[in-house]
Amino acid sequence: MRGFLIVGASAALFLSLGTLSGSAQEAKSGPAAESLRWYNPKRYNPLKLINRGPKSANDRLASNGDLEAKLTHQLQVQGILPQDKNLQDVCSAFKYLDECVASLRVGRTLKIDFTCLKWDVTGVKPKPVSDSCAGPSGGKAMSLHRAIDLLKPDSDARREANDALRRARDDIKDAGG
Repeated sequence: MRGFLIVGASAALFLSLGTLSGSAQEAKSGPAAESLRWYNPKRYNPLKLINRGPKSANDRLASNGDLEAKLTHQLQVQGILPQDKNLQDVCSAFKYLDECVASLRVGRTLKIDFTCLKWDVTGVKPKPVSDSCAGPSGGKAMSLHRAIDLLKPDSDARREANDALRRARDDIKDAGG
């Protein structure tokens, strides 16, 4: 009996508060009421807050031609990218630009075939690939340090991958990206 009394009193309270707020909103009708709303879609767009994630390496290079030209030249001067290659073609299957540049760096420093490394990191088999390449298990992409460990087991793969990624990010930053 006591529980029914509490529920009834609560319902009556909520109904009375609801009628008060309804009458207050009716009194504010007009053009001034529109600007006082707590949410104004013209001033606040929540879709801008959603992180859509980074672009793929190819998209990032294609959208910023200056970055591609500077980074390609920078890597060719350092001897990391061959003179006859274009960075956008080399990074075509990579998801992230820094991963591509790091793979190029690791391939040069550890004397690993870049096509094998690209196949392991991206999971996409390049067209000209040698028979000595060990592809990823199940055709799935793997992290850079695991690919290095697979192709060059006697190296410190995690340290090499972290160093290459750090230097790749610095190269991209220096090129204006």
